[in-house]
Formats: sequence, C-alpha cells, structure tokens
Amino acid sequence: MPNNHYNKQYFEERDHLDLHIAESIMLFMDEHKLKSLLDIGCGTGRMVKYFNDLGFKALGCDIYDDALKAARKINKKNSIVRASAVKLPFKKNAFDMIISISVIEHLTPKEAEKFIKEAERVLKPGGFIFLVTPNYSTPIRLLQGKKWFGYLDPTHVNFYTPKRLSTLLKNSGFINTKTRFKTIYGSTFNWEFPPLFSKLPYIVRPFLVYLFFSSPLSIIRNSFWLAAQKYE
Repeated sequence: MPNNHYNKQYFEERDHLDLHIAESIMLFMDEHKLKSLLDIGCGTGRMVKYFNDLGFKALGCDIYDDALKAARKINKKNSIVRASAVKLPFKKNAFDMIISISVIEHLTPKEAEKFIKEAERVLKPGGFIFLVTPNYSTPIRLLQGKKWFGYLDPTHVNFYTPKRLSTLLKNSGFINTKTRFKTIYGSTFNWEFPPLFSKLPYIVRPFLVYLFFSSPLSIIRNSFWLAAQKYE
C-alpha cells in the first residue's frame, strides 16, 4: 500500500488511547508478572506513554514521520524508535511483552511472517505477544458485505481469522494462544458495539462486555484480540 495513505491526517484521526485495550493488557501483564513492553506500530505513542506512566518499561516503534513526531512529543527521550515491524533494531530476548494494535492487517503475508519471526526473536523466552486485528470470521462481515469496517480502510491488505493467526504464531515458535481476556469496563468499549449499546442501562453494559471479551462469544466480534507465548 502506498506510503501516502499514512499521512498527518491519518494519524490525527487515530491519535487516541484505546483505554479498554490498554487496561486489559495491563491486567494481563500484572497476571504474568511482565515488566517490559514494546509497541510495534505505536502510531502517536499513546499506549507507550500509558505503560510508562504506570511504571512499566515501555518502548514504541513506527516508520512514519508524522507518527514519530507526535509520539515523541508526549513520550520521554529515547522511548520512541524509528523501525519497521519486519526489521527490529533490538537484541534477542529483550522484552517481556510485545503488543501490536491494528498493524498486521496492513502487512502482506510475507511481511506478516517476517514480523512474527522478528517479534519472536526479541521476546524473552516465556514472553508474550498481543495482537489486535479485524476478525475475518465475524458474521458481521457477512451481514454488512462491502460496508464492513475492515474493508473501508484502504490500508488494510490482509485479513485473519483467529484460527489463521494462531497457526501463523504456532509456526513461528509460539504456544498457548488465547482470545479471551479480563477487562475493566469503561466508555471506550462503546465503539466495539452498535450505537444502541451506549444507551443501555449501565448495569447491562459490563455484562455484555464480559460476554464478548471474556467468554467464547468473543470470536464473533468485529475485531479479535489474540495473545500467544514464546516457547521457553
């Protein structure tokens, strides 16, 4: 996909923190006693700042000038690095956790394989990777057809089902894949659901979030979250 898609406007429209994702990653890291984190494709760096503010050791990398400029404005010196997802300038076994939010769908299949292998290389044995990407197997895609959100972004060049992405990770040395996560309910979950969701009684919304993020029903969402562990 031509680089001119990833311009200043592109990153300004995405200059926000998905707090519901950040909090779920935080719970996951606390559960597994993980301390260091690399955000690959960090965009404007909101996630890196969030984890550094909490006391984790977080770095971010991106290749686009507008993203790097915005990320460096809000993060401490040397925490944002220019780097491609397929060629990371970090030593082997450097991080406890790698996250990559809405990135892998922008990579060709060959680039995605290189990305996963690089992630495996820089993760410590027993470390984890956490990915978010559009869910090609969701029934919502079949109902919406060409209007499905995954198709509306011209920078999306590759789509995954949970099974396909799990297989890619397993073939690259990862085990223990999972798609269900603990959550902390907040208003940023609203965009994951139809507009009616935000109008439901408050007592109902956390229950629905649990159903669609922490139960087997998570596989029908528009996007899916997937974590896997590097083999020790």
